[in-house]
Amino acid sequence: MLAASSPPLPRPAPQELEDTYQDAAGDVLVALCRHSWRAVAQHLETELLTGVFPHRSVLYVLGVLSSDGLCPPGSRTSWNPAHPTCSQMATKSVSFLNSEVWSKELLRALTKPSQSQQEQSPEKDFLFTYYGLILQAEESSLTVRTHLQGLLETSHQWPKQREGMARTVGLAAARHLDDVWAVLDQFGRSTRVKWSLHLFSLKVGGQSSEDLRWKWAGSTILLAYGEVAAKAKAHILPWVDNILSRMIFYFHHSSWDETLKHSFLTAMLMLVGAISRSEGAHSYEFSQTSELLECLKVLMEKEPQDALCTPSRWQTLHLISSLCQLRPPIGLERKSRLLSVCLRAVFALPPLDALQKHSCLFLEPPDIQVRPQRPPPAQGGLSPTPTGCAVLWRESPPGHPGSGRVPASAPRGTGKGGRTWPAAAPPPRPEFTRQRQ
Repeated sequence: MLAASSPPLPRPAPQELEDTYQDAAGDVLVALCRHSWRAVAQHLETELLTGVFPHRSVLYVLGVLSSDGLCPPGSRTSWNPAHPTCSQMATKSVSFLNSEVWSKELLRALTKPSQSQQEQSPEKDFLFTYYGLILQAEESSLTVRTHLQGLLETSHQWPKQREGMARTVGLAAARHLDDVWAVLDQFGRSTRVKWSLHLFSLKVGGQSSEDLRWKWAGSTILLAYGEVAAKAKAHILPWVDNILSRMIFYFHHSSWDETLKHSFLTAMLMLVGAISRSEGAHSYEFSQTSELLECLKVLMEKEPQDALCTPSRWQTLHLISSLCQLRPPIGLERKSRLLSVCLRAVFALPPLDALQKHSCLFLEPPDIQVRPQRPPPAQGGLSPTPTGCAVLWRESPPGHPGSGRVPASAPRGTGKGGRTWPAAAPPPRPEFTRQRQ
């Protein structure tokens, strides 16, 4: 009797199979770099400057080399974006921007779906950076604007795609700040972006692929403003208030979600970092800091109270602290409100059930019990309440990592086993109590 045969495995698509083979060939070339760096570098440079858009395998190798830092010490050639060689190659590639075929192939490669949309492929990561360096070296403002507009008209659905687009825009801004600002402003006023900001939250039912292409366009713009601030360096101070005003606009007029919150905080961190590195920032008057602090206060108030270690909470605190150091100084009343919000966000205890549920995550798990409140002993303890209850840290058994804790009901100055301590000296372990009315 023949055994039931298992269903055949699905065959990979021809394009996926070709990409897999090309990645394997690229890995071999990367391995050769460790032994023959000069020969491989010359081959890659030749392939990049032929005038024909490079094959995906070449871009894959360049992406791996630019991210892994395989350049030998003292080498004149490096594919790290910060190395002068990469900028020189970008300068030699400027003429390709005028080739319609080359430009279309570039956009097709940048917008091609990756096998995992949550991770950026090495070739696309390199291309976004290289594209920005080419636009940075371009002399024509019209060419820069045309290419940036074409890039921003592509899909904004995936996080890595938005980050790559913002990086390209930021690199172009290092030399064409006026042009980049005009492109971002025009794009932000476009019908599609306005629709994504105001109407997306009102849509019901299913979402089409066209909807998702534009839903997070505001996220791309926020990240782009942050990259512009980071790349403009010394030229950023006169632009700070303009950038802040646009960020505040997207904060108030976006259909808010975790994606936009993350983009807003990331962009703000880049902007504040650029300000801190600029000479004369402490003597510069910023007119938008008060409005921005109100936005951060709203974010802090919306943070969950049952989780203290959220990245957005600490990013917000860092931003508030940095902005408070800028001029003009914050008024006492506003500073008091900010401090109150921050204290409530940090020192609020989790609910009792969450404390019990997550105690297993502690290195020394507390032994928690809940019992009706009783009158305290003669030498201290918990204050009595008619209907309250107390959370007590019970004594751990001998040998337990947390042994030696003092019960909440123990008299002050008395340790484990009835040992007494001098009146002026505290016991070795503090009392841990919490009351719930």
